[in-house]
Amino acid sequence: MKMVLDMDTGIDDAVAIALALGSPEVDVLAITSVAGNAPVELCTRNCLLLNELLGGDAAVAIGAERPLAKDLLTAQEVHGADGLGGYAGSLPEPATSAVDEPAHELLARIPDEHPGEVTLVTTGPLTNIAMALRANPDCVASYERIITMGGAFDVPGNTGPVAEFNFYVDPEAASLVLNSGLDITLVPLDATTGAVLTRSALEMRKHARGLPADRPCRNSAAILHRALDHYMEFQFDESGLDGGYMHDPLAVAAALVPDILETLDLPVDVVTDGPNRGRTLRRSVQAHAAAAGRGVHVAFNHDDDTFRRLLEQRVLRPVFGATLPR
Repeated sequence: MKMVLDMDTGIDDAVAIALALGSPEVDVLAITSVAGNAPVELCTRNCLLLNELLGGDAAVAIGAERPLAKDLLTAQEVHGADGLGGYAGSLPEPATSAVDEPAHELLARIPDEHPGEVTLVTTGPLTNIAMALRANPDCVASYERIITMGGAFDVPGNTGPVAEFNFYVDPEAASLVLNSGLDITLVPLDATTGAVLTRSALEMRKHARGLPADRPCRNSAAILHRALDHYMEFQFDESGLDGGYMHDPLAVAAALVPDILETLDLPVDVVTDGPNRGRTLRRSVQAHAAAAGRGVHVAFNHDDDTFRRLLEQRVLRPVFGATLPR
């Protein structure tokens, strides 16, 4: 499976990268960064560093530094000042550099070179995808599958009462992409809030017990452990959850095991302004037909046993030597 990842690389994105790179049936061709969880320069650094430390050879391209029409909102209170649970200067500098090609151009070029063979997984704001669509819609339509983490339907938002973060950050891009007629599988909070990595699963504490946020991390186990520890502390303070939501890894898992999701085909749109900015809507069938759009495959549930096995076999064991509790 050829795969491209488009990410605002924070903590659950990092686990998603580890899952993709740890899957032997996957060839990750490229990782493109986008501003979201952190500014784009930090997200790019995180993509480069994780790609190196986890044994990937993907091309990394720098994406949009701001949404199409709105000011950038980051989530560094969730993901840490550096996007991975630490402070500036606590991560090593990547040995590699991003390619010269902008992310939206790379996203349009790759499916043209491998038509019908590449799966695109997006886990951040959809700014890069919207820009690629504007530049070359036919090439973007050549992806075999597009799997997007974003939105919330029947559950509360995680950025205000109704909006999911990715769609809140760039609702114009989300609306453009979801109404483009592309064959999209949408993985919203309805599915991902059931995908949890618990603190009790982090038996790898021997690798980074009590590592301060400003102490240098030099290997993937230490970096990912500190990141997850920070993420789980935030979740516990915020909601009492003693663990972390694996929003983005579930999107990668859906590429690996398509039937891991239970989906419904729905006409979908995103509110772009006002108090409901970022809210994901089921459009009426009549309005959708008038817009000549294709329905989106929306996931409302997932096979948690399969997901937990994937995390155990392809992330926790290889990175930490850990096993999820039965």
